[in-house]
Amino acid sequence: MSGSEDSSPADGRDGATAVDGAGTPGAGTHRPPLTGRIHYLLGGTLPPTYRAWVSHDLTGPGWRVRQAIRPPLLLLPFAVVFALLPGQPAVRGIAVGLLLAAGLGLGFATSSYFRNRRLEQHGFPPVLPPPDDPQEAG
Repeated sequence: MSGSEDSSPADGRDGATAVDGAGTPGAGTHRPPLTGRIHYLLGGTLPPTYRAWVSHDLTGPGWRVRQAIRPPLLLLPFAVVFALLPGQPAVRGIAVGLLLAAGLGLGFATSSYFRNRRLEQHGFPPVLPPPDDPQEAG
């Protein structure tokens, strides 16, 4: 670890010297350890110490791309299994490609919903209000 990542206090409130998840200084955040980021990727909640990092991850520039990349990352083990199955290499390659492309498409399609869910999971208000349920009105 470099000294620059550890220069911020444990609570992550020092905006002048902190390093955010993208490595840019001044955002007032510090990254969770690799195990914490994997836990977060799999849908887990991070401790309040990383609230600023979570907020930046879910509302900062590029949030939609970060949300859309999560499903294909979770599908990678299945893609490896499909790639190792017996059969023609072209068929296996197409199966892997379609699996990862479908994951990416679903990631973009559901990014707003899952962003709101993760914001609420970490104690933030949702960015977009939930849609009205037409069955409740009738």
